[in-house]
Amino acid sequence: MRIVRRRGGVLVAVVAETQLARWEIRHGRFQRSMAVIAGFAAVVSGCEAYVQHLRGAFDHWLMWTPVGLAPAVVVSAAAAVVSERAARLLLPLVSLVALVDGLVGFVYHLRGIRRLPGGFKLGQYNVVMGPPVFAPLLVGMVGVLGTIAAFLRRERRPNRLLEAVAAPQVAAAAVGASLRPLRRTEVEMAEGRFQQGLAVLAAVFAVLSGGEAYFEHLRGSFNRRLMWTPVWITPPMVAAGLGAARSRRVAVRVLPLVSVVTFLDGMLGFLLHLQGIKRMPGGSTTLRFDLMLGPPLFAPLLFCAVGLLGMIASVLRREESR
Repeated sequence: MRIVRRRGGVLVAVVAETQLARWEIRHGRFQRSMAVIAGFAAVVSGCEAYVQHLRGAFDHWLMWTPVGLAPAVVVSAAAAVVSERAARLLLPLVSLVALVDGLVGFVYHLRGIRRLPGGFKLGQYNVVMGPPVFAPLLVGMVGVLGTIAAFLRRERRPNRLLEAVAAPQVAAAAVGASLRPLRRTEVEMAEGRFQQGLAVLAAVFAVLSGGEAYFEHLRGSFNRRLMWTPVWITPPMVAAGLGAARSRRVAVRVLPLVSVVTFLDGMLGFLLHLQGIKRMPGGSTTLRFDLMLGPPLFAPLLFCAVGLLGMIASVLRREESR
């Protein structure tokens, strides 16, 4: 009986914590969590940029910028977890630099493809074998996540979940007590009312992630059936994101399910890429070479970030009608 009670107590605690986390997200109180997500995405994108640019021997100085920005984003995200001032000032500044760097990298990757023999006339070959065209825009995802975190409010841990649910006026009072005037969009983000915008953003990044997965796996001739899964999942994820922007029902019922599938597929891809690197000749003795020429280890985790954005969007509230 004691064991049953303990298990029941754990289950009740998990349910209570889940409900509290859901309430906090719905009311825009997940600044620390979003900063942690941005920092994790920076680690993933920075490592991936390093490995990919190592293939090109860093023959252009701008190839170092996404690698150098990753620690800066991680530090600013860690500071944002500790300090609200850092979350409002430092994190968005560094995130904006990361976003601009992603756009600049996208332009340079396009230029690199154009300079290959045949240019875009042989796009089917050059886009596959040239620099990964969408990868820099996925690095820009880090900047978007950090910028969103700057507009959110801090998590609040009330003693009782019911106290938080029964007192929504506290959230409005916190926004009204801001030291600087906020535009309506900023107020809505602070209150967790940006479901439609985040759903569209998840759809956009799904296109980029799915496109990058298609070209990378085309390079490997889709020699495993599972390599098609991120390509197959991309259209439903895009449809769910865009549908959630138009319909509350789609946002509540369809988007979370498709987002969970997208997240799990990203985790599966990470494990399969890890397996692919492990199977390369030399094993751990040639790890640097295997990481450079093997399957991109961290790329599937960026697909996980798309699913995570969709899951967060499904919990948020709708924007107020203008």
